[in-house]
Amino acid sequence: MSITKTLLTAALVSACVSAAAQDFYTDSAFIAAVKKGTRTETGVPGKEYKSNFAEYQITASFDDAAGHLYGEETVTYHYNCGESNLSSIVVNLYRDIYKEENARHRKVDRRDYSDGVNITEVALVSGKNRQPLTFKRSETQMEIALANGINPGDKITLYIKWDTKIAKHTHLRGGKYGTNSWFIPYWYPQVAVYDDIYGWDCVQHTGNEEFYFEFANYDVKLTVGHNMAVWATGTLQNPEKIYSKQVYKNYLNALKSNEMVNIIDRQNLHTAISNQSNTWHFKADSVPDVVFCCSNESRWAGKSFTIEDGRRRVLSAAVYRHDDYTKCIDVTKSTIEYLSSNRPGVPYPYPSMTLFEGSGGMEFPMMVNESIEDDEDLYFTTSHEVTHTYFPFVTGLNQNKFGFMDEGLTMYVPQRFQADLGKCDDPLKTSKDYMESYLGTLSEVPVVTPSYEISNTWPFTMMSYYAPEMGYTCIEYAIGFENMETALKQFVNQWRGKHPHPYDLFYTFESVSGKNLKTFYQSFFKETGEADMGIDSVYTNHETHNHYIVFRNHGGKIVTVMFHITYTDGDGEYLICDVDLWQPGSDTVTIEVYNVREIKSVEILDHFAPDQNPDNNIYLMNNNK
Repeated sequence: MSITKTLLTAALVSACVSAAAQDFYTDSAFIAAVKKGTRTETGVPGKEYKSNFAEYQITASFDDAAGHLYGEETVTYHYNCGESNLSSIVVNLYRDIYKEENARHRKVDRRDYSDGVNITEVALVSGKNRQPLTFKRSETQMEIALANGINPGDKITLYIKWDTKIAKHTHLRGGKYGTNSWFIPYWYPQVAVYDDIYGWDCVQHTGNEEFYFEFANYDVKLTVGHNMAVWATGTLQNPEKIYSKQVYKNYLNALKSNEMVNIIDRQNLHTAISNQSNTWHFKADSVPDVVFCCSNESRWAGKSFTIEDGRRRVLSAAVYRHDDYTKCIDVTKSTIEYLSSNRPGVPYPYPSMTLFEGSGGMEFPMMVNESIEDDEDLYFTTSHEVTHTYFPFVTGLNQNKFGFMDEGLTMYVPQRFQADLGKCDDPLKTSKDYMESYLGTLSEVPVVTPSYEISNTWPFTMMSYYAPEMGYTCIEYAIGFENMETALKQFVNQWRGKHPHPYDLFYTFESVSGKNLKTFYQSFFKETGEADMGIDSVYTNHETHNHYIVFRNHGGKIVTVMFHITYTDGDGEYLICDVDLWQPGSDTVTIEVYNVREIKSVEILDHFAPDQNPDNNIYLMNNNK
């Protein structure tokens, strides 16, 4: 049964308000940022907000026979947001997760154990001179000591030379596929984020939690042999020097064609690349990361389309080994069009999106590593991973601490689009079913628990994906569809290229709607408990003929309550008890319904919100029992 939200002519008429109301906004680090003017209590960045930035020049070569990558980089780090001299720079070395002795929450094939990232030189660059710097390493990070430090408003240029092994048997968001196809993520030393709230991000990568990136400009040159084609974040600067004439012509055609173009196909696969070995030159501006893939067995197809009222074209492409994989091209196109014009309603910021036929589903700026086994992968996973463009890439979310922001929003934002496709499971019903088996158990942890603290896959998945998706949906019902659209668009635009905290998002919801949602936030995001909303009583004021329905929260978790009133004349109506009606310390809400007709029954509907005890969902009036 399709239930649409109808006008609720109701009022909160009673609630037991606790004398000591709980306040959701209690992160001392965030409160300190508000006091110093970098954050606000409206969701808008503070007047003193600043973020750091980097510029990378990377030259690397990949030996596919040995599975080894060699690289050197100069990185200019612009230190803007700090308040004092920095005595060191923290650098992420994500591939140290493959060291046998390092802590991991994901399995690594023993054949892929390695020395991680082998650092052969670290230096301070001054003109044409390089001054060696000392550094120390811990798990997946390196701290580089700066003799004179760096002051706010200054910049520093570092040189790093390294090499690392690329896994052939393990697929931690990348690796080797097929005979000679490689997807290579997190391959270069990357300066960590230093933000205005927590300072350096010193979270060690263990495989479960994802990442926190600083925005940067990239100039990357990648040399590969064996007639390998390369795809990467950014725009290829020298295609005419690398592709054969026919492939180059196909590529240009795809950039302007509304129909799918087979750029590299079976016929030209072995002649697509002009030289045995090539240096591929990519550039990307204001992106949080760069990833690349390479293959001499994969084909390449794509089509382009317009956004921003036809002012710009975007290429939707697939790098694949099996023909069916090209179906993702149209799904990617439709997803980008939806995200650009509906939710969040911000034009897709990149020139392309390329899906690589690999494993699982993992997002990167302008690229996705994904396997497609069925319609669920094709429609749900593809649209989910493409939506990550906005969360965490356009808005630089802290994934390793607050997975419920990027994964939760990426579950929530495209859910209507996914449901309209009709090719995958109802995303809300899936969340509801999972939550009913999870809430109130020993495995449950509060949604706001830092992601890096959760090693068990089940609670990590629930707190990052399904629970926050439900939470954002409850907020939508409370503040209204149009307010939610406004809030999402405003959030993305005002935090573009910056690093929002969860409170920046929640304050945006409240500022746009004018509603106080703190009691809901406290219950849903910060506390544990079962979801068990029931109907406590129904009574009528015989003078006004208005009806009063009392709902009781038996489980502790506040969720949206959809209910149906059946009148004695056989008519009925659907109404909603929204989450913003609950007050601190209250376990009941009373709804006033203005209707002179006599009520026969009231029933809480099992639509999308979890309800672990349906026995108290129906209330029959005394004369109808």
